[in-house]
Amino acid sequence: MGSRQKSTDRRLRRRHRAEAGFKLILLASIILVAIILSIILVTILWKSLPALKLSMILQTPGTGYYLGKKGGILNAIVGSLEVSLGATLIALVIALPTVIYLNTYLKRKSFLAEVIRLSLDVLWGIPSIVYGVFGFLLMLMLHLRASLLAGMITIALVELPILSRALDETI
Repeated sequence: MGSRQKSTDRRLRRRHRAEAGFKLILLASIILVAIILSIILVTILWKSLPALKLSMILQTPGTGYYLGKKGGILNAIVGSLEVSLGATLIALVIALPTVIYLNTYLKRKSFLAEVIRLSLDVLWGIPSIVYGVFGFLLMLMLHLRASLLAGMITIALVELPILSRALDETI
């Protein structure tokens, strides 16, 4: 065995030891994060389960609900479902024709197709709080009150680039 082979073997052993060490650090990090997450979840469940009752979920808020009196959270659950489903439907109605146009009528690498894809990627990178502020300012400019439709439109703007790019890759 030549000296060159010995130095190569030493380097490989050193790399394997370093890799094993980093795998050990990775495993310790995963365990630590899992323990911390478990502590947080157990604490939340421990403190909230005594207050959670089926009647709280199935009742609408009463007149004194926010003052600690009887009532439930049914309105919040139904409203969240309506906003999310409506926003997804609005985003799908806009995204699907866009993606079909991109993949059917434009060449895959045409300038316009690349500009549209780049624009969708840039929109995907905008934080959701910016969309929220934009939706709020739009409501103020149009003298609209907070409404279900305004929430749907704002959330649809957040979903649109994600849905469009996912459909684009799928098609």
